[in-house]
Amino acid sequence: MSLVQQVVGWVSVVQSALLLGVLLWRRHYLRLPLFTMYVAGSNAFDVVYGLHPTWETWMLLQVVNAALRFGVALELTYRLFGAFPGAAVTARRVMLVILVFTAVTAIVTAPLDVTYTRMHAEAIPRMASANIWMLTVLAGLVLWYRLPLAPLPRAILMGLAPFLLLSTIGLSLLFGPEASRVRPWVGYLIPLASFFLTNYWLRVAWRTAPESALLPPPAPSPTAPVPQRAAP
Repeated sequence: MSLVQQVVGWVSVVQSALLLGVLLWRRHYLRLPLFTMYVAGSNAFDVVYGLHPTWETWMLLQVVNAALRFGVALELTYRLFGAFPGAAVTARRVMLVILVFTAVTAIVTAPLDVTYTRMHAEAIPRMASANIWMLTVLAGLVLWYRLPLAPLPRAILMGLAPFLLLSTIGLSLLFGPEASRVRPWVGYLIPLASFFLTNYWLRVAWRTAPESALLPPPAPSPTAPVPQRAAP
């Protein structure tokens, strides 16, 4: 790991710690606890990798981050569609199909003599791809049903999918025939992308009041009585 990569990595650690502090200070964790856990877990593993930068530590970090991102996607599903039962049913069914398809594909395509390193090398891009599909489907359903979005969930939805797409492409290059040539560039690209994404979330979380993280109440039922104006 070069000096520049170390500097970018530790700056990202500090920035991620600031984001965690803002999430706690502004009480966003009350509405987005799994996203708060994702930020805290990613920051902790970044510290571990900074102190012990090995290939095995990096792969373990990627697997744990991918698992936490699944939780974030499921949390967004609940928060975005909780007040809309019809859209929630569609979102849950699509999420289940994606999870089942990812699990079945991983089991079927894994050879019996797969090594520990190769297993992680194949599992990381596959899990990231599943996360991309989940977030893309959520964004499509939000547009289809024209659902309102609070600022922080919107920032998570808009920022995480492009970052995962970039990371997946970079990780796939690491295991290609020219991995030795592109590995230094990927080592700079992914940390820089993470830095800008965390900066974006940090600004949105700081500028958003805790109350605005709450979803707007559902529209009143058409059968509900309409208050009448008092006669003069």
